[in-house]
Amino acid sequence: MEEALRRELGTPVLRPTGHLGGGCISQGQSYDTDCGRVYVKSNSKAEARRMFEGEMASLEAILKTQTIKVPKPIKVIDLPGGNTLFVMEHLEMRGLNRHSAKLGTQLADLHLHNQQLGEKLKKEESTVGKGQGQMEVQFVDQFGFHTVTCCGYLPQVNDWQNDWVTFFAKQRIQPQMDMIEKNSGDREARELWAQLQLKIPSLFCDVEIVPALLHGDLWGGNVAEDDSGPIIFDPASFYGHSELVMIFQCKRTSSCRQQLNQGMEKGMNSSLLKAGCWWTLRKKLLQFYKARKMFEGEMASLEAIQKTNIVRVPQPIKVIDLPGGGAMFVMEYLKMKHLNKCSSKLGEQIADLHLYNQKLGEKLRKEGSTVGKGAGHSESQYVDKFGFHTPTCCGYIPQVNEWQSDWPSFFIRHRLQAQLDLIEKDYGDREARELWSQLKLKIPEMFCDVEIVPALLHGDLWAGNVAEDDSGPIIFDPASFYGHSEFELAIAGMFGGFSSSFFSAYHSKIPKAPGFEKRNKLYQLFNYINHWNHFGTGYRGSTLNVMRKLLK
Repeated sequence: MEEALRRELGTPVLRPTGHLGGGCISQGQSYDTDCGRVYVKSNSKAEARRMFEGEMASLEAILKTQTIKVPKPIKVIDLPGGNTLFVMEHLEMRGLNRHSAKLGTQLADLHLHNQQLGEKLKKEESTVGKGQGQMEVQFVDQFGFHTVTCCGYLPQVNDWQNDWVTFFAKQRIQPQMDMIEKNSGDREARELWAQLQLKIPSLFCDVEIVPALLHGDLWGGNVAEDDSGPIIFDPASFYGHSELVMIFQCKRTSSCRQQLNQGMEKGMNSSLLKAGCWWTLRKKLLQFYKARKMFEGEMASLEAIQKTNIVRVPQPIKVIDLPGGGAMFVMEYLKMKHLNKCSSKLGEQIADLHLYNQKLGEKLRKEGSTVGKGAGHSESQYVDKFGFHTPTCCGYIPQVNEWQSDWPSFFIRHRLQAQLDLIEKDYGDREARELWSQLKLKIPEMFCDVEIVPALLHGDLWAGNVAEDDSGPIIFDPASFYGHSEFELAIAGMFGGFSSSFFSAYHSKIPKAPGFEKRNKLYQLFNYINHWNHFGTGYRGSTLNVMRKLLK
């Protein structure tokens, strides 16, 4: 890949920086070149070129407005073997924090840009000696975009329409409903949509809508900042109604409050509410596993972490069944912001969390050797096996946590094999099956001469599950179990969001053991397979590549 990339970019210099990134759809890595640092996204899906071309066109359109900073797109490249790359400017980004207000102002300017072009056009047409030909950027008087874009991995048709209602109903809601019909044939959804589409035009009576250039997927994971101000990225742009952007600004908790219609008792109005129907997708996924079981696993995880008194989590309150099915999870509300200043402190606290059970064991042995003291004097119970007292869910996939005496057996059986069984059921992937049959025989040797004491883990410690407030770091949405402490670091290092200070602080308390890097790849494999099961074959290539590397 690197040789092809060097050739396509026409650069003799191409050095990996070690900065990895990406998310649920594509993987990413930064490189130093003789023309500066670039960020390269890769995807092996057949639709990757179309997806990246839409993203490139979106970035170019936003860049031309000069209203808000985006990475400068460079090139989309097809590689032999089916992989596609998207090369863009590398920006040193951190979580949005100080520049939130400025981002709001700049987004409004982005949305007003086309309207202001129209006003300028009318003014120039009414002025002697001036006309449309003098406009720097073309005014757009329809809704759509000049190319297909993708929201997530789903392609969006952007054929131009004269009115917003037609565009939104025909090219946003209807295609999504068609996929629901194809995949689940949901009768109730079909009947409700038949009624709703007749009412949509009435929602826009007396509202003048000028086409606005939108980012198109403006959620918290697609915004950031640097010292100069806000940055937005991963767009799926089109010209639409500016109000559409506001749905992405609602936190899941706000969505829940609306769905529950303030149905909680007044005494709980300061609590964080989680409903088993946050989003249509979430509701659909929960059909495969009862919401109550998922929330009970999360509640047990929060309780276990809270008992250590090491790292702050929301205090869990209660899991409640909803009359119409599903469940909601009530917990303490914490006013959180993106992890920034407290990265180093979080690294120390996660290390302390991982050392907590080991220290309990040392204390237990000390008490057992002291006259008049025994195991009963230890405040918390030491755990000498790997597992957890209840199932938990990583994403929406349930995880069996039956206790095992040794870590390799637990990890092979209850993490990797369980995920690969789902791959076999859904895809019957021959290459994955053959690689796994070889790899599982080699896994035990990766743990030779490594002493592993069961450590209480968060279980899903990616950047979306950490935050901070003025008092320090916060972690949430756990899928806890007792396992190898190194497991936690794999997903933390895969998708960005954690600064080097986090890892330095962690390893100052728990140094890397011999063989760490190879085991880290092994633990990343679990997360790649989990993403394959959640998000589809876009993660197949990464999964198989890691398996091959581990077999070398």
